[in-house]
Amino acid sequence: MSIEIRLLSPEHADEFAHPIRTAFGLAPSPERTERSRKLTELVTRIGAYDGSTIVGSAGAFAFDFTTPGGGTVPTSGLTMVSVIPTHRRQGILRKLIERQFADARERGQPLAALWATEASIYGRFGYGLAAFAGDVSIERDRSAFVGSPVPFEARFVTEEEAHERIPPIYERARRAAPCMPSRSPMWWSTRRLLDAESMRAGSGPLQRVVFQIDGRDEGYALYRVRLEHVEPQIPTTVVTVQEAMGATPAGTRAVWRYLCDIDLATRINATCLPPDHPLFLLLAEPRRMHYRTYDSVWVRLVDVPAALAARRYGAEGTIVIEVDDPFCPWNTGRYRLDAGTSRAARTEEPCDLRVSAAALGSAYLGGFSFSRLAEVGGVEARTEGALERADRMFVAPRHPYCPEIF
Repeated sequence: MSIEIRLLSPEHADEFAHPIRTAFGLAPSPERTERSRKLTELVTRIGAYDGSTIVGSAGAFAFDFTTPGGGTVPTSGLTMVSVIPTHRRQGILRKLIERQFADARERGQPLAALWATEASIYGRFGYGLAAFAGDVSIERDRSAFVGSPVPFEARFVTEEEAHERIPPIYERARRAAPCMPSRSPMWWSTRRLLDAESMRAGSGPLQRVVFQIDGRDEGYALYRVRLEHVEPQIPTTVVTVQEAMGATPAGTRAVWRYLCDIDLATRINATCLPPDHPLFLLLAEPRRMHYRTYDSVWVRLVDVPAALAARRYGAEGTIVIEVDDPFCPWNTGRYRLDAGTSRAARTEEPCDLRVSAAALGSAYLGGFSFSRLAEVGGVEARTEGALERADRMFVAPRHPYCPEIF
C-alpha cells in the first residue's frame, strides 16, 4: 500500500478531522471545525492519504512551554493523532510522527509534547512521561482551610472584560510552573473563555470571576454549575471548575476559598491539577479532595542542545550526557552541559550519564529525577556521583503543570 503524507491548510480542517472523529465516534460539527480552523496555534496539519482518501492525521500546536527557573522553550504540541481502523499496523503513525518532528525542527521547536490517549504508544518515538495530574471532587461541607483567611474581592466579568483581565493573570502564574503553555488571544477566544452550548455538557453557562487583593487582579476562576435534586424541594448543585488560577499564593487561596463557598453546592469538581497543588496543604482534610491521579504531559527533545540551553538549572556544575535516540538520530551523541551558563554542546569527552531519549524527556522539566529513572533502566551512570549531580542540576521547585489537555 502506498501512503502519501501531505501538509494540509486550515481550509481542509473538516477533512483533517475525519480520522479523529472516526476514532472517537464523533459526528461532524461545523462549529467545532470552524474553531479549529481559526486557532492560530494549530500551525501543522498532517494528513496520510491512501489515494484520495485521508486515512490518518496528526496536528501540532506551536506554543512556548515554561521551563524550570522561569524560562521558555518553543514547543510542538502533538494533537488530534489518529489512524482509521482499516489502516492500522501499516506504519502510518510512524510516518505521521516523523513528519511532525521534521516540521518541529524546521520551525525551531526544540521540544515536542503531548497528552497521550493511549500512553503505551509514544515511548517508542522517544516521548517520556514528564508529569502527573489529577481530578478532584471536593466535599463542600468538608472544605475548611487551615490558617488565616485572605481578604479579597470577587467580581463576575463579561466575556469582553475577561479577555482583557484574565490573560495577564495567567501569564504571571505560568512563569512559576514548568510545562504551562503560552496562549494567544485566539486560544482564549476559542478554548478557554468561549461559552458555546456544545461545551456545557449538561451544566449551566460559563461563569468568569476575577479576584482582587489590595486592588490588584490576583486570580480568576472559570466554572459551571449543574443543578441537581437529591431530595424533593432541596435543590443542590455541583460546581465544575474549568480553570482556577492564582498569580500569587494569596490569589490561589482566594480563588479556591470562593469556589468552596458557593451556595447550594455539594461538590466542587476540577481536573488537571498537579500532585503538588496548594490545595493539599490549604485544606484541613486533603483526603476529602478524592484526588485521582493519571499521567498528563509526555515530552521528548527534538533538538537536544537547544532544549537543554532553553532551561535554567538548580545548581551549577557540568555533566556529560550521552543520548541514545534511534528515532531522531541527529540527537544521538554526547553533550557537555554547563548548568551555570545553560550551555550545551557536543563533545567527545567520556560521558557521566547515558540516557534514552524518553528518559531525558521525563527528566527535562523536573518531574522525575535521574536517580529514579536509573532504577527503571532509562539512565545508566558511568561516573561516580553523576546521578546525584544531575538530580541537583535538573531539580525544579514545582511539579510540571499543564492546566488543560491540548
